[in-house]
Amino acid sequence: MSLLTSSIDLDTIAPPNPSQFESSQIEHLANLFLRAGDTVRPILLSKTSPISFQILEGDFEYYAAMKAQEIDAQFTAIRAYVVPPDLESTILEQYHFLRSRSFPNPITPQIIPQKLDQIEQAIAIRLEQKLTATIERTIEQKMHSSLQSLQTLVDQLTSQLESHLNPASTIIELPIQPAITVPKKSSKPDKPAKIPSKTTLKNKNTDDHDPKKLQVLKDLNTMNFADLERKLGQSKNGKFARPIHEQRSQQLFTSIPDMIANVKGLAEKTMQKIIDAW
Repeated sequence: MSLLTSSIDLDTIAPPNPSQFESSQIEHLANLFLRAGDTVRPILLSKTSPISFQILEGDFEYYAAMKAQEIDAQFTAIRAYVVPPDLESTILEQYHFLRSRSFPNPITPQIIPQKLDQIEQAIAIRLEQKLTATIERTIEQKMHSSLQSLQTLVDQLTSQLESHLNPASTIIELPIQPAITVPKKSSKPDKPAKIPSKTTLKNKNTDDHDPKKLQVLKDLNTMNFADLERKLGQSKNGKFARPIHEQRSQQLFTSIPDMIANVKGLAEKTMQKIIDAW
C-alpha cells in the first residue's frame, strides 16, 4: 500500500499546542511557502472525523502555513499525509528515525491529547466564520447590483414623467416644407387696414350660413402652408398664402369679412374668385 499526499484545508486541522517556535523563523518559512506555493515536506495528519484532522507531526509547518494565510488569504491549504490508524505507529517511527539522522538532538514537542468534541467545535467555529464572511460578501454584491438596477429604472421613469409633464421638450419631427422666398419690403408706406363696409357687415350673417364659404373659411384657418399656397394658386392668388398664414398665426379668422378686413391687399372680388375656384 502506497501513501499519497493530499492538499488539506487549514480550517479543518485542529490547532496543535501553543507555538514554541520563534516568530521570526515561522515568518521566514511562511514567506518561503508563499514563494514556492506549497510545502516541500508534507506534514502527518490523522483523521478524527469526516471533516477534521489532528496533527501527528508538523507543528512548525502548520504555524508557518497559518502565518502564510495571514499574509496572503489565497494560501488556504497545506500538503499532508493522512495516516491510516493501522499504520500510525510505523509511520511515526519512520518519521522520527529520519529526523534523528538529520538532527542529532531533535526536540519533540509534547503532544497533549485533545478531546474529539473540542477539536470539532474549534473547526466548526472557524468554518462558520468563513461561511458568514462569504455570505455577507455575496449579499453586499447582490444589493449593490440591485441598487444599480433600481436607479436605472428610476431614471427611466423620471425621464418618461418629465416628457409627459413638459410636452414642449419632446422633439417632434415635422414634414419638411419647400423653401419660401420672402418678398422684399416695399419702400412705400403700408396701406391702412381695410375697414369692412356696411355692405360687408350686412352680409356677415349670410356668410355664417353659406356651407361653401364656411368650408373655405375652415380650410384657410387649418391648412398647412404648402397646401394653402397650392390651393390659392388654383385661382392665381397664391401670393395671399403668406399674409393669410401670418395673420391666422396671431388669431384665427372668424368669418370671410373678417379675413378681408385683416389680410392686406385682399379685396371682396378677389375673395369671391378664391371661393369660386375652391
